[in-house]
Amino acid sequence: MPEELKKYFWDTKFEKLDIQKNKRYIISRLYCYGDLKALRWVKENYSNEDIEDVARNCRNLKPLVANYLKQQFSLKKEEMAYYIWTTAMNYEYWRVNK
Repeated sequence: MPEELKKYFWDTKFEKLDIQKNKRYIISRLYCYGDLKALRWVKENYSNEDIEDVARNCRNLKPLVANYLKQQFSLKKEEMAYYIWTTAMNYEYWRVNK
């Protein structure tokens, strides 16, 4: 990966990232925190199937990113781990039991 992407992996040993083994992590991190250059790099290095896999299976997306990917791949909320996970959380519990 280009050195200019290192800033998006502040909590990771950048040198140890493998673009195939860690592709879900890399794609989701760059979609959530990257700039346009980072997203261009994702598109040049990963297939639409790889990006759709992240849209379906990553629950740690930012809401805006989840919504964008949902629309990009014509997915339903029921098909995406992000929405399944956030719906399953009991927000009322946290409001009442602060």
